[in-house]
Amino acid sequence: MRLGPRGGNAPRVVTAGAKAALACAGLLLSGCTGAPDGPTAPASASARTVAATAATTTATSKGTVNLHRPLVLPDVDAGQSCPVTLARHRPDPGLGVVQGVGVAGPVGLAADGTLAYVAPEAGSAWTDRSWGGRKVLWAVDGKVPGPVLVRGRQLDGSHLVGFDDPASLELVLQPGEAVPSGGWRDYPSYTRLRAPGCYAYQVDAPSGSTVIVFRAVGPVVPS
Repeated sequence: MRLGPRGGNAPRVVTAGAKAALACAGLLLSGCTGAPDGPTAPASASARTVAATAATTTATSKGTVNLHRPLVLPDVDAGQSCPVTLARHRPDPGLGVVQGVGVAGPVGLAADGTLAYVAPEAGSAWTDRSWGGRKVLWAVDGKVPGPVLVRGRQLDGSHLVGFDDPASLELVLQPGEAVPSGGWRDYPSYTRLRAPGCYAYQVDAPSGSTVIVFRAVGPVVPS
């Protein structure tokens, strides 16, 4: 068992229901499995809810103190096959396919559990260019009564998973005041990476924790 980092960067907080600056019809039509998206403003794949405002805050002030459980992730030796999470479902017709079968999960991974990311380029919209990344929409069951905490790390190496810009080691998905008609809320975000390999998200919700393993494909980004 590996235990992930505690504390460190302030979490990136995403709230549901904010108005969009950009639409994401292209993301929806592509099914989120095409070429990796570069560093443009993140957008929701749902026609009902769109880009949310991210703000930095302390975890305790947003009610996530009880969600900071130890990271319990599988060990993967170098050269060993990555045990990607292949189970998927589509609980809300307004969203794409959600990886995993828990109360929250990412939308945007390929069917084989691959996440293709890109390196930051000069002149990009990212301010933190020490990480590569990819747009990843997060979906949360509207019945979840509180926030959801997402963290991650590499299973076959020492790299961590970051979120948004500037990159933070935690992503907090706050519940909205109203539940969308399809029953699930969506949260636009970026997953930030520095090296290819086998990775996992740990998703901590009030009801328990789930692990979603994925394979990252992309360039090495100097930190």
